[in-house]
Amino acid sequence: MNLTRLFSPQTVLLLALAGGLLGVPLTAAAPLGGPAQDPPTLINHFRTEMNSKDAMRQGNALIDVISLANCTSTCTVLLQSKQNKQVRIENDTGSGSIVDLQALTPDLLKLYRRGPTDGLRLMALSALINVGNEKAIDTVVADASSTRYRQSSKVNGSTQKSLVGFYLARYPELRDLRGPTFSLEDVRQVKATRARAAKKAMKAAKSS
Repeated sequence: MNLTRLFSPQTVLLLALAGGLLGVPLTAAAPLGGPAQDPPTLINHFRTEMNSKDAMRQGNALIDVISLANCTSTCTVLLQSKQNKQVRIENDTGSGSIVDLQALTPDLLKLYRRGPTDGLRLMALSALINVGNEKAIDTVVADASSTRYRQSSKVNGSTQKSLVGFYLARYPELRDLRGPTFSLEDVRQVKATRARAAKKAMKAAKSS
């Protein structure tokens, strides 16, 4: 699949829901760079909602996942999927999302592939992009090149733009690759070039 270029000290996690966090106590995140210790009950709640047969429940859970994934500083998220509940996150780094939503990646991918409506599929795609699991995003690219998971022209067009934005944000070097398009193989080449440069720099640092 070709992707058309688109121009256009310790982190602390507090999950405080009114009336209690679905029965789970407050949790502190690991130091910056380590995996966040999110209450599994919250993740299980989102998973249950996304795998329900009710499109409204699925949509509300997706709204919550997107909101939490986008929280990079202190914020309070009023959960759409749990009435009268809210999540407060305190992040003193302002560097990326500190809520570990990676465990939801398979469920988000499932909804993107088989969601009952285009709207839900696009919300699932937005959640995948915001959670930022690159292997899952690569899978979305692979799906677009196969006939196993067919999408409407609307979803395909939005997917194309979202994927381009995702990869260019992470690998701006792609703008310099041959012409107005790039492929997943080009992304792999950029990754390999970065890895070689990092290895060379480390070797030079050791020898100096």
